[in-house]
Amino acid sequence: MQKLIRELRRREVFRATGLYVGGVWIVLQVAEIIFPVYDLPDWVMKALISVGIVGLPIAIALAWIFDITKTGIHIDTGTTGAAPVTGGRHKMDYVVVGVLLVALAGSLFSNFAERKPVTLEEIDPVSILIADFENSTGDRVFDGALEQALTIAIEESAFITAFDRTSAGRVLAKIYGDAKLDASGARLVSAREGIGIVVNGKLDENKGKYEVTIFAVDVETGEELASFIESADGKSGVLGVIGELARDLREKLGDVNADLASEGEESFTTVSLEAMHDYVNAQRLARDGIDDQAIDLYQSAVDKDPQFGRAWAGLAVSADKLGQTDLAADAWQKALQQLENMTERERYRTEGVYYTVVARNSEKAIEIYQTLVEKYPADDAGYNNLAVAYFYTLQFDKALEAGRKVVDIYPTRPMYHANYSLYAMYASDFEAALMEADKTLELNPNYHKAYLPYAVAALVKGDTEATLLAYEKMAATGARGLALANIGIADVFLWSGDAAEAETILLEGMKTDEATANNRAFATKKMILAYAMLQQGQDTDQVAAEIAETLALRSGVSKQVPAALMYVTLGKEQEAADIAAELGDKLNTQERAYSKLINALLLQAKNDNIAAIDALQQAVALADLWLVRYHLGLAYFNAGHYAESVSEFAHCKERLGEAYSIFLDDTPTFRYTAELDDWLVRAREKMIAQRN
Repeated sequence: MQKLIRELRRREVFRATGLYVGGVWIVLQVAEIIFPVYDLPDWVMKALISVGIVGLPIAIALAWIFDITKTGIHIDTGTTGAAPVTGGRHKMDYVVVGVLLVALAGSLFSNFAERKPVTLEEIDPVSILIADFENSTGDRVFDGALEQALTIAIEESAFITAFDRTSAGRVLAKIYGDAKLDASGARLVSAREGIGIVVNGKLDENKGKYEVTIFAVDVETGEELASFIESADGKSGVLGVIGELARDLREKLGDVNADLASEGEESFTTVSLEAMHDYVNAQRLARDGIDDQAIDLYQSAVDKDPQFGRAWAGLAVSADKLGQTDLAADAWQKALQQLENMTERERYRTEGVYYTVVARNSEKAIEIYQTLVEKYPADDAGYNNLAVAYFYTLQFDKALEAGRKVVDIYPTRPMYHANYSLYAMYASDFEAALMEADKTLELNPNYHKAYLPYAVAALVKGDTEATLLAYEKMAATGARGLALANIGIADVFLWSGDAAEAETILLEGMKTDEATANNRAFATKKMILAYAMLQQGQDTDQVAAEIAETLALRSGVSKQVPAALMYVTLGKEQEAADIAAELGDKLNTQERAYSKLINALLLQAKNDNIAAIDALQQAVALADLWLVRYHLGLAYFNAGHYAESVSEFAHCKERLGEAYSIFLDDTPTFRYTAELDDWLVRAREKMIAQRN
């Protein structure tokens, strides 16, 4: 060992190793500082470390084999003669020590020096509305496509959110009828909706060369904030030009990262103008409820560009609305396969809709939307949908928190005030609900759901007259308000025990729904009609037929659970058990909780109350639903456990806001609370008698 150490010293292996390690350490310290400045990926640093590690044995081997002399580099022959140590070798010692000292100093400074926290400049959220472009080319394929492309590209900035153009068109139509969403029309909408900037543009063509110009205008002052112009050599290059213009505008509005993207790097959902044109028109039809025609245009868009993920998602949503489940499932599969072709913001939005609407996995939807709003803090749809996802998981407090966030960012949007009002209503905070409902109606007197909190707050107090007045005002807002108000009025009469009057009201409403092709409202009324018929003791087979016909029209929890409850009452246990089995196979915890509720009712029908209680407790563990708690109270009462029964009924009493629409779809179901007070009184009397 001593001979080996002497040989290592003679061949200067220790010096070379020290010099190599110190040099590598200095390089890594410098890289740690420089790499983040140039936003280099993590793998570059990992590769540099790997090279340093692999190079160490190579450096040791080279030091052993070669010797550096005044005459050059020579292979060491292994001669162990007592060669005197030269001044050069002393200098090498100094170099090694110096390198190691520099590495040590850099390491100490990096790890122990006081670091001032980096303060990032916070940019206030910017809301923009993109007006219709002036298209002088005469080619209709550009109509809508350029505006949609600019929307996608401009939203690459985290602090910028583009107001939905279809919604803007509706707002404008309410103000001025058939006015166009041009620069002046967009300013009118923006002033009403609290949008800060209008972006408009124009497209010109000259001998096959296309020139695109955009202008950004301050809504309040009318001052032009910026204008940019770019040219494309052909039609196929126009979308790329839109990306460049969007980057310039984002930089002008304060996006410090906008200039980091190279030309042509803007990410679009499609490179086909024709596909984008079809998609825009399909979106407009879908938002107007004309999903059958929307499907044709979505299909046309994906035929022209099979990688158009956003169009596949739109096709899936419209197909699902029309009950075309096979088409919807296939379209969703195609949409999810194209996520990599979307912008980051689009990916999160698409995944969020999928988990909320299709998979009904609200927990996963919450995860997606939380990430979305962290990355894009001005994204109103992100906050709004996050609140909705919390709402569907019965986390009303968190729904209120997210709802308040979007209201604070966009205080002049009626929908967000209305949603916040409804979250408060479901949480039984009627004071806050009415306050936000007032704000909603100040902004938009025809927002029909804003009247729901007034109806509920009055009904909870037993003031049916005020409730009916709220529904009358709702009915006056338009077709959708009329359809919902009809259900609410029928629900009031069912709650008060007048099932015959409720039946008359429902039949009148169903005629209107048929005339307006409102299939969803028609099916909802038809199921409530079966309930009214059952309350009147009408023919069992007729009631069962009404239920079966409704389920053939529409499925889902809001239809299946009422159907199962009525099937149990009618003695049709197999039909109820089939619904329970179907719900029990779902991923969504609420659906599985309702499955256990139905099974518990079937057990109660056999007087097996203890087993029913077990099933209901399991249901509560899955999802703490109002209807499950109510039937748990009944099961405790039937089993003679009156104290527990009182506790459950009192709990239901505290959650009357949720009971107003037990399926969380804003459809009145207060009729299910009709006997709650009576049961609470009876349970308390039994509890007192039992103690005595």
